[in-house]
Amino acid sequence: MKTKLLLLLLLTMGCFMAANAQYANETPISEIEADYIRVWSDSGPLLSSKITVRIDWGHGGRTPQIADERRRPISFNGMIDALNLLSREGFELVEIVRDSKDETEIFYLKRKNNSRSELE
Repeated sequence: MKTKLLLLLLLTMGCFMAANAQYANETPISEIEADYIRVWSDSGPLLSSKITVRIDWGHGGRTPQIADERRRPISFNGMIDALNLLSREGFELVEIVRDSKDETEIFYLKRKNNSRSELE
């Protein structure tokens, strides 16, 4: 019983430690140098209710998914889960737009503490 409890504790700690590093492409989300970003969800792993999230900040190229430190896509419980992560990284929700073609929701966020706006 102690072995199972220890294994469960180590697994839980590993999940929390892995949740600390999120990347988009090769860039840590906290270091994205953009005032505005756009995010939307993809369906997650097969036969799962979870989603993966793509993020665009005008960097060009393929739009990356939010990934962990091993560059594996992170699965979220829903868009609110992803928005909470982005809020912790310094972004706030500005607007939600529903695309009429494929009925996806696109979320627009801006950096909370924009140093440029403080200078003006």
